Amino acid sequence: MQTYRKPVRCSRGMNAAADKKAVSPVISTVIITATLLIILVVASSLAISMLEIQMQNSEFEQAKTAMLLLDRTIMDVSLRPGAASSVQFNQRSGGIGLYKGEVIKVEILSSSNTIWSRTVNSHMVKYRGGSMVSAAEANLTDPGGLIVDMSKPLGYIRIESGNGAWIVLDYDRVRVTVNREIGTMDIYLIRLEPGVFGGSGTVSVRVQNKEIKVESITLSESNLTVRVEVGSKEAAYSPEFSISVVRVIEVAIMVSVA
Repeated sequence: MQTYRKPVRCSRGMNAAADKKAVSPVISTVIITATLLIILVVASSLAISMLEIQMQNSEFEQAKTAMLLLDRTIMDVSLRPGAASSVQFNQRSGGIGLYKGEVIKVEILSSSNTIWSRTVNSHMVKYRGGSMVSAAEANLTDPGGLIVDMSKPLGYIRIESGNGAWIVLDYDRVRVTVNREIGTMDIYLIRLEPGVFGGSGTVSVRVQNKEIKVESITLSESNLTVRVEVGSKEAAYSPEFSISVVRVIEVAIMVSVA
């Protein structure tokens, strides 16, 4: 005789376990894919940020070189009436402009009495770096005071870090030269004036010699002193020999950006 065996049915618990085993690989795949996607997005964002920082710092370094060239260009055109020249600046993340500076007061005194005085409203050229630029304060040129001679630059270029990174160029000082043989003194100063402004991206900063004003002062007294005041700063110079004639040479340079 054949023995009859009743079929064995699977319990619900075993079916549920089988379903869980079937679903588990799908959930794992979704979690791994989502994690990899997040990592990819974060890595891409960091790479873009690093590239932008590098580009903005590179642009700022180029602006330093351009500002030094602009200073030399201004000094060149200041010697020739009507002369003009230009220097290019990149404004992708930064920007350049002309800003109002300190008031410059120049006085000539003889025995403590003022015999001549002149007040000049100065301007300065400033380049603002991009928001991601990091730069420490530094001097690119160093006149060393408000009264300079031929061995010192008349333009003062520096990096300022207040409210962002800036490259600043100003002419808030005078150059004094003397000729002992004929007893003369020259007081030389540059005054920047605003011109036309506009444009974006790569722009040209154009400087033009608008006027050279020369004023001669004949002296009958000795003990001559030249005093310069710029804001809260002050400097004085007294020649060691007698001066009979003083020439004050003021050059107006118009600055435009287009």
